[in-house]
Amino acid sequence: MPKVSDEDLRKIDRECLSWGDTVHYQENPIIVSSCQGGLVFDNDANTYIDTGMWHSSCNFGYRNPEIESEVLTQFNTLPQACGDFLHREKLLIAKEVVDAIYERTGVKGRVSFNVSGSLVVEDALKIARKNTGKNKVAVMMGGYHGRSLATLNLSSSHRYRQYFNEFPERAIMFPFANCSQCFYEKKRETCDLYCASMISKAFENEYYGIASATSSEIGAIVIEPCQGRGYTIPHKDFYQKFITDLRERGILIIADEIQVSMYRTGKLFAFEHFGFVPDMITMSKSFTNGLSPVSLVWARADLVDPQVFTPGHAHSNFANHPLGTAAALATWRYMMAQDYENSVPAKGEYFRSKLRQLQVLHPFVYSVDGLGLLLNMVFADERGIPYRNSAQLAAAIAQDNDFTWLGKTWRMIIQAGGYDLNVLKFAPHLDISYEEIDRTIGVLDQVLQKLGSMLSSDSLPDGGAK
Repeated sequence: MPKVSDEDLRKIDRECLSWGDTVHYQENPIIVSSCQGGLVFDNDANTYIDTGMWHSSCNFGYRNPEIESEVLTQFNTLPQACGDFLHREKLLIAKEVVDAIYERTGVKGRVSFNVSGSLVVEDALKIARKNTGKNKVAVMMGGYHGRSLATLNLSSSHRYRQYFNEFPERAIMFPFANCSQCFYEKKRETCDLYCASMISKAFENEYYGIASATSSEIGAIVIEPCQGRGYTIPHKDFYQKFITDLRERGILIIADEIQVSMYRTGKLFAFEHFGFVPDMITMSKSFTNGLSPVSLVWARADLVDPQVFTPGHAHSNFANHPLGTAAALATWRYMMAQDYENSVPAKGEYFRSKLRQLQVLHPFVYSVDGLGLLLNMVFADERGIPYRNSAQLAAAIAQDNDFTWLGKTWRMIIQAGGYDLNVLKFAPHLDISYEEIDRTIGVLDQVLQKLGSMLSSDSLPDGGAK
């Protein structure tokens, strides 16, 4: 293929691409050329440390050779097949997922495949409606479940919906345990999980508009066990405070594990940390290590019994693609052959301890938290008032400047999140070495030094307001 200059490529971008996706949140997005392990390379020979791995889509590293070789084998045997037929890889990955969940929960289930996170959340909603006869759904403030028209009813941000007129089936929103930015302005040390008790209280009296003693208009609640917006980790007892109230009224629990499963938190599923078992689980992103768009919903067996969820209830032309299911099977087997249940918590604690060292050095770092290798760093003043857009600025500094560590030049990809874009999110690949963590911290320290000088001069985007 003939070489095309970056200038020509950017001209094509300006003239031919819709700018409606998230690429153009950035003024001058990277044009990537290759990737390997935890690194990304661009056409100008810059090397980027990727601390987010494509929003936790590549937990097992870019171009993982064991996974890649299985996909190439599939490419040379059965690269395409109509979704009206079965094939080996689809059946085997279905069994391995079902068996793993049964081993962990004691609950039998079945899986249904799709091609994206949004669509598989929609499939979960279909299952809920079919079984409960109710279309009202509850979610958590700050949650993200996709940007299709159906899932925009669930995702928390008004910004995603504002372009598309009315959404008459908007979900009911309950406050999430985001302790660095509490909805009730409480402190974790003294609040006794006030937010969770308020969810329970909503079910106490029919005049609160949610439920009676035995029933509810709500058919399901969709929960990110740890929220992707800011990699927010709730208190371990948060869900147990109100799950019983939901179950007593027949409300189905859907765990959106799209960003946080596949040992990201040190467990196969994040819900395992919080003492409840969902009725449905959605997975995508790292399910194929980012190699092919395949997603799935696991549901309790009775909810998707073939006599209940009959043929035609769900379908997507590429949902059963053999390359995708081969990637999923190879990824799953690679994952299960590792010791992530021990290595991820250990590396996560090391990474978190290093982030806390940076917190001491940089006073605008308000807090550091994490679970396994799902970590966050919050920027706020001593009162907890966020430095709005500061994480977005830090991400731009990291991506657009050269930093030296141990004699080599690096740039860094960091994800900005949080309600006020004041949270740096870290989701490195799970095979990251301790030396790679040290390198990440060494470069991040330099990024924070630059950020600190800009915060002190009020050089934040949108006026720099707190």
